[in-house]
Amino acid sequence: MPRTIFRKAFTLTLLTTASCVAQTATSHESADVLWYRQPAAIWDHALPIGNGRLGAMVFGGANSGVNNGDQQDEAKNADVLDGSKTSGADEHLQLNESSLWQGSRKDRLNPKAHDAFPQIRKLLLDSRGVDGAKIAAAEKLAQESLLGMPRGMPGYSTLGDLYLRSTAKSAVTEYRRQLDLDTGVVRVTYTSAGVHYRREVFASIPGQVLVVRLTADRKGAISFRASMDRPADFQVRTRGDNTLVLREGATHSDQIRFAGEATVLPSGGRVRTEGTEVVVTGADSATVLIAMATDFKGGPFTGGDPETLCAEVLAKAARQQVPALLAAQEAISQPMYRRMSLQLGTADATLEALPTDERVKRVSGGADDLRLQQLYFAFARYLLLSSSRTDGLPANLQGIWAAGISNPWGSKWTINVNTEMNYWLAEPAGLSETTLPLINLVDMVRTPTSGTGTQVAQKYYGARGFVIHHNTDLWGDAEPIDGYQYGVWPMGGAWLALHAWEHYAFTLDKDFLRSRAWPILHDASLFFLDYLVDDGAGHLVTGPSLSPENMYVLPDGSKHALTMAPTMDVEIVRELLTRTLDTGHLLGEDPAFLQQVETARAKLPSFAVGKLGQLQEWQRDYDENAPGHRHISHLWALYPGTQISLSHTPDLAAAARISLERRLANGGGQTGWSRAWVVNYWYHLHDGQQAYDSLQVLFRQSTFPNLMDTHPPGVFQIDGNLGAANGMLEAIVQSRWASDAAEVELLPALPKQWMQGEVHGVRVRGGAALDLRWKDGRIVWMKIHADHDEAFRLLPPVGQTIARVESAGRRVAAAGDPVALKAGATYEVVFQ
Repeated sequence: MPRTIFRKAFTLTLLTTASCVAQTATSHESADVLWYRQPAAIWDHALPIGNGRLGAMVFGGANSGVNNGDQQDEAKNADVLDGSKTSGADEHLQLNESSLWQGSRKDRLNPKAHDAFPQIRKLLLDSRGVDGAKIAAAEKLAQESLLGMPRGMPGYSTLGDLYLRSTAKSAVTEYRRQLDLDTGVVRVTYTSAGVHYRREVFASIPGQVLVVRLTADRKGAISFRASMDRPADFQVRTRGDNTLVLREGATHSDQIRFAGEATVLPSGGRVRTEGTEVVVTGADSATVLIAMATDFKGGPFTGGDPETLCAEVLAKAARQQVPALLAAQEAISQPMYRRMSLQLGTADATLEALPTDERVKRVSGGADDLRLQQLYFAFARYLLLSSSRTDGLPANLQGIWAAGISNPWGSKWTINVNTEMNYWLAEPAGLSETTLPLINLVDMVRTPTSGTGTQVAQKYYGARGFVIHHNTDLWGDAEPIDGYQYGVWPMGGAWLALHAWEHYAFTLDKDFLRSRAWPILHDASLFFLDYLVDDGAGHLVTGPSLSPENMYVLPDGSKHALTMAPTMDVEIVRELLTRTLDTGHLLGEDPAFLQQVETARAKLPSFAVGKLGQLQEWQRDYDENAPGHRHISHLWALYPGTQISLSHTPDLAAAARISLERRLANGGGQTGWSRAWVVNYWYHLHDGQQAYDSLQVLFRQSTFPNLMDTHPPGVFQIDGNLGAANGMLEAIVQSRWASDAAEVELLPALPKQWMQGEVHGVRVRGGAALDLRWKDGRIVWMKIHADHDEAFRLLPPVGQTIARVESAGRRVAAAGDPVALKAGATYEVVFQ
């Protein structure tokens, strides 16, 4: 028999008048809004919300039939794409909890690795890069003896789905769906049978819940059925008269246990359960609170019974009013979001009147839309804020939003570019705190009780320190995976370590440098001091390794991946050792250790330029198996590395340009993240027009209607969004740390389409923030806000010079002189 309870508005402390939350949410109407005239029929059109741990894709409607739209596959979604099966009166939330992964902690190290490694290395050294038989033998042995057991890592999973299906069947008109990036609120409004309805959905950081608020302008007009499901491995039941409980399936074992709970709190009307559904009838308004938890214990997660954890969170949240929940959320998120802003061009009322998907379609047809680019940039910052919080895990391949139990590439942390690209934007875009989960991940992997970075270094390579290959997961696994041609790349930990240095370079946080960055940089370098080997010509080289996911062709036509000292390896090791030296000198660390680092750095191979004038990808001037390969890894020293630049190494920059042109001429840059890296490369070659054209390619072929980045064959990857947004900043400001004075380039690569714009709060290495406005490609106003006593060398745009720098009406620097900033002071830069 169904359980029924009648609710009156005055008995619920959580629920207030129908308009209260709406008034709060609209008190600051942001220009940063994505909006649409129809609900999302498929996942790629839904809108993301998140608090770093919990995430949801909000559809603003729900499909009838078995296809809920979660599949990221256009062919499988063909029957719902036209929207005829999607009701805007319903709601669908696809749910994620960041610690819900498949599998469990186990020993995945290959016991053959220790003995096989020196044999593989010897074969490669003896081959001298030309003996295909020996190289093939090394690859065969690597495939058999270096890969983890099993060869894949566990992946990230969805928690499930929540549906709110209206029991009213009247037609829906005046429909609007939007995401306000400033408030983090998804809002749906529509009219049905003369009643105006509103739904608002947001993720609460302090409350650790997702909140859905349903209101109408007629009493008793809210009636719906709430249900939950999952693609597989689940069971659903109800608790009490108003709560849904989704748990793992009955056969779920040796894996993370999880729970998702949705408590429905109506004002007026009645609520009851029917089977595995909660039914609301005749309510004036209703609130749905959603909690999620797992029993994973590690990092920021304390473990425990997931259902108990959910119940505790829901009980606490239910004692608060919805406006208070939203206000507490905004108090945390808005100061970070509002630290930095970018404005391009001028507003066009005609374009602003178009919904976001129509503007994306217009750009796909060849048009320019600077304010859509501006919105794309703001959306990228929103994605990072929503998926990476200081007390949580770092953003994975899909941030925190993934619809499958098994997701593309496992939605893991892929660290041969993707995870790092997620965080290029963090520091310059004023989101420095979001970097900390990435640093926490490195510590998790290199700590023996929570990861295998040190074990792999010892048991595979006989080395001290730590190593990570091209992927890691929730359990800090560090071994090579998938296949020798992908996984035998021991550079992931070194690249991640450099993000600890970057956090210092932007913040000048000496405590962080000493307590967090130095141990990571020290141990990453320690590994290479043991791992590097003499190549017989006096160079210290890495290997066995590869140029990520690409292969080279020998004169006999054979194709190979493994090699010694691919260019990207050398670039990363050189940068790592350099930043370890910088850190050691700043902190006054052990001179003997620093001398070892200096000696090793001096013996690394130099860059080589090939027969076509290109920067070589390998030590030998091989032909590439895929000249248009998506990875353009050997240009790492151009960006995010600092070893190649137009101003300091013009010949190498010219060679890098030829490499980039060849990749693109042969079809490269066809994935979102790859094209985003191309954008950054072009800006660092000071070719703003080529960069802009690549940005347009990304918008046209790698952007969903919800502005999320798409990777072939049509799946979301967050790296493209975040990497491209960072590239947009590189057009406006580029900075380089130096021990004497940080170097800041102003408008180094402005495309002709961006002749007018404004940026506030962009961060630069050396610990300062800049505001600047430009018109006709010339800076007309600029301020520097100093956080530390630090010197800066300002490089003005081509065609402009700096007349003076002033603070509080007093000249502090003349034209061309370094500017000595004082902490807390603001400076105006005057140009001529």
